[in-house]
Parts: sequence; C-alpha cells; structure tokens
Amino acid sequence: MSVKKIQFKFLFLLFLYQALFSQVPGMEGPSGQEEVSGSNGSTAPVRLPRGYRNLLLGMPLEQVKTALIAESRFDYRGDPDVSLQDLGERYLITSQGRGFIEEGFFQFNEDLLYLIILTFNRDQIDFFTLQQDLIGKYGDPRDISPDGTVWEDEDVILTLEYPLTLKYLDKKTFQGFLEDARAKEGFTEITREEFLKDF
Repeated sequence: MSVKKIQFKFLFLLFLYQALFSQVPGMEGPSGQEEVSGSNGSTAPVRLPRGYRNLLLGMPLEQVKTALIAESRFDYRGDPDVSLQDLGERYLITSQGRGFIEEGFFQFNEDLLYLIILTFNRDQIDFFTLQQDLIGKYGDPRDISPDGTVWEDEDVILTLEYPLTLKYLDKKTFQGFLEDARAKEGFTEITREEFLKDF
C-alpha cells in the first residue's frame, strides 16, 4: 500500500472519529458539565445564566435594591426608582444604565425578581456582536426569527430582541402566569355557559 493511501486512510479515520466524538449525547468537557457546540465552533455550558452579573432571578426585592446600588453598570438611586403595580403584588424597578447599558427594568412578582430587561446603547454595541457572543457562550439558540433570538433551559428563557434588548425571564414564574390566564379563561367559559342556561 502506498504512503499516500495510508495517509488518506489515517486522515479519514481521524475525521470520522472527531465527527462521532462531537455528536455523542451527554459528552462532558473538562469541568464535568455537559457542553454544547455553538455555530462558531466553540463549546459552552448548556445552563443559561440566572441573571445579569449580581442581579439574579429569584432574588428578593430588598436584595436587588442593595445589589443595584453596588452595581457599577447602573445609576440606581434607591426607592424613588421603584413603582408599585397590581395592588401591591408586583414591583418594577427602573434604572438608567451606564456605558453600554441605556436602561434596566427589574420586574417582581410576590417580592421575587422574575424578569430582567436590559436595553443597550447602539452607538457602543450592535445586535450581531452581542448575538454572536451569546451563541459562543450558550450554544445555538432554540429559535431565531426576525424579532430576535431565544435560548431556553429548564429554568430561564433568554431573549435577544431587535433593535437591541436582552431579557432574562424566570421560566417557572412565566408558566405560572400562563396557567393562571388559562384558568381565568376556563372560568369565563363556564360562567358564560351557566348564564346561557337561563334562557
């Protein structure tokens, strides 16, 4: 057998091994955590971040206030930035950002942070750069559409929307809202049927 044929077979087997190795489900990297390959060829943990820097979904209101005061990315001034909504069950903190962040919105349900919305300064960063960075860190998104890009795991829905807004959403709280809405809709249908029986 010629040297060229041996080299070709070796390269073919090496390529085949690498292709199979990268496609094995549950393959773990050096950290022992499952990894996913992004479209740029990098690998990153599947688990999405629970929030932005020290501002994490599920944190109580007072803890978020303290974290915002200490956070250099926001110009948070305290309680004047907090507004009360929905008969005391929901709070919203809005804060001007600094540098790359124009503004941050922090929504609470029953005193716990469930939604973070960040709008960015488009003079300092663009949608494509942020999208590629997120793909490199968290792998290929669940969905890409003209509206934006969505990543999702069992705890968090991370959405990058046009023109340049990033949202962290607590998935369990969101599903609870959907179930409540369906329950209310079902109750309305029942009462309508009961009402029509009167005729």
